[in-house]
Amino acid sequence: MATKTAEKKTTKKAAAPTPAAAADPVETLAGEVLLTFLHRVLVRLGEPARVPEIVREIGDEAISAPLARRAMETHPRRFVAVDRRWDIAQRYLDRQRPQERTLEEVVAAYGAPLPLANAAGELAHVYGRPREHFEEVAPRLLRGPRFFPVAEGLAYGLRAWLLDTSTEREDDVLFYNYLSADTVAAFAPVVQGADWEADPLAAAHALVAAGGGLPMDNRLIQFFAWRALGEDFDPVALYDQMHAQSDILLALPDHRWLPSDALEPLRAVWRAQASQVAELAPEEPAAEIAPAAPAKPLELTEEDLEEIAGYFEGREEAVSVPALLTNVLELPASAGTFAQDAQTLTQALRARPDQFLWVGTDRFRAPDTLPPYIGQVPESLTFPALPRFETADGEILDQMLTDAAFEDDLKEAILDPVAQDVNDQEPGDRTRWPEGQTADAQRLRLVLKAHHKEIGTFPLAQIPFGFFPTEPNIVELTLRDAAGNAYPIYVDYDVQLVYGLFDVYADIAADSGAVFHLERTDNPAEYRFVQANETDPGVFVSDARLGEMLDFRAEVESGPVSTYDIIRRILDHYRKGASFLTLLTEVNLVRRTPRRLIASILSGYLAFHPRANRWTFDAKREPEGFDRSKTGYIVR
Repeated sequence: MATKTAEKKTTKKAAAPTPAAAADPVETLAGEVLLTFLHRVLVRLGEPARVPEIVREIGDEAISAPLARRAMETHPRRFVAVDRRWDIAQRYLDRQRPQERTLEEVVAAYGAPLPLANAAGELAHVYGRPREHFEEVAPRLLRGPRFFPVAEGLAYGLRAWLLDTSTEREDDVLFYNYLSADTVAAFAPVVQGADWEADPLAAAHALVAAGGGLPMDNRLIQFFAWRALGEDFDPVALYDQMHAQSDILLALPDHRWLPSDALEPLRAVWRAQASQVAELAPEEPAAEIAPAAPAKPLELTEEDLEEIAGYFEGREEAVSVPALLTNVLELPASAGTFAQDAQTLTQALRARPDQFLWVGTDRFRAPDTLPPYIGQVPESLTFPALPRFETADGEILDQMLTDAAFEDDLKEAILDPVAQDVNDQEPGDRTRWPEGQTADAQRLRLVLKAHHKEIGTFPLAQIPFGFFPTEPNIVELTLRDAAGNAYPIYVDYDVQLVYGLFDVYADIAADSGAVFHLERTDNPAEYRFVQANETDPGVFVSDARLGEMLDFRAEVESGPVSTYDIIRRILDHYRKGASFLTLLTEVNLVRRTPRRLIASILSGYLAFHPRANRWTFDAKREPEGFDRSKTGYIVR
């Protein structure tokens, strides 16, 4: 049995509900049923438990660990934190109270017939004696006049839940059972013609269903049975029959029944609350039943690590270390040792890569749960293998030259980070970064190209190394858009790509050349995505021009076309010339092509020449072919 030293828990003071919210019967019922589920699970477990274990035992996907914790934190009269676990506050009742009175309160709080084994366990908790002692005492107490048996004596409920028929007058039965004539009249049509003798369950089910998704008082159901059967009415037998239908009838505290199909609206409430509860920060200390001991640094046990491993089972998303400390190990963020505990847990998880996949900062995943496309360069970003192109005179086209053959402006242009791309980039120390575009910058200006927008990727060639966390090789981060929506993105240093941007690209109008910004936040694992319909003049392509390029792409794909001919065709369109970046952009719309090959063709053929930072094509000089002065620069 866990040591009963209560821990201090904190909770944010909830805002006062609006009158509409306070009166919403579905929300009220959702809260009540959630508390009932939490209480019953702790009774079944028989000892204090951590939130993930409680949630797993409940087994309802709509009930999250943060929601369960929040419910217990805000109901200190029912639940208490004990040794990083949660317990039922009722287990700390006065040991001097009569055992029968204590047992009555235990059954009332359970709200349904309590199994004998659980009754013994709860008494053992309260009175601090061995469970075996109460395995003999509990059955004797439950056979007293305040209780009644169900399931052939395997569980017991309270007589107060049943209809009191100690008087024969109907008015008196209503009065002593707190029922009204108006309520009886309202539900009487539901059971008109019901055969309470031959099929009492059908009549009872009809009444419960008539509650419209709200609980139905057991004594109202039994009143109609008593009215129909008279002296043959057996309240215990009817309750026992309904209790046996636990798959379709849920017994609630205060002698009420709820149809199981009424849980679905409650799940909608739980999901909505679960999405909000994570935003509530600890603020106000909850009640405690014993002084809190001074905070001690976390000492991880094998049991702790097994619980954390179990928490990851079936979970496809990353989880932060603070969330593990709070959700699994029950350590409040307000604890003085929380930062130290986070370091301790991070080191322990990183030391077990077979169990926990580190994805950067304080985040971990279950092994083999990264999206399957991580680690691969999409085919649309690869450079196709091309045949050897020759002129009619046997001269080789598309010759690759060394950088020394390039004009000075071209040498600069190919080192522009916007010109670079996946599998076609410079080391960071050779890239000519614009002013302010540094690893420690608060905000980066980035330019999106069509082939990345199409598949939701972005090249690390435009992002200084160190702007994102630099290890491990695959880092998972959160990206928030202007509306605050969060998206997981993945930085893969092995293939030099960022994946997972498809959704944030959706609102960008330009297919090529959109400018957006990435901003740091206070959280090293979270960044902001900002865009304001700005475009980069070197990379922007209008819709009309994009259509022309896609038509040209189809033409090129239908038969081999040299890169020389693609460049010539594009420059035919730009009579006054085009910048290297514009030319690079449009060539890559037609066919993925390395920037150095484009620069080599521009430098190597006399028909191409620069004019005021623009490249032009002179058809009259095309017959002159390759510049023989550049022969020594050909890459063999």
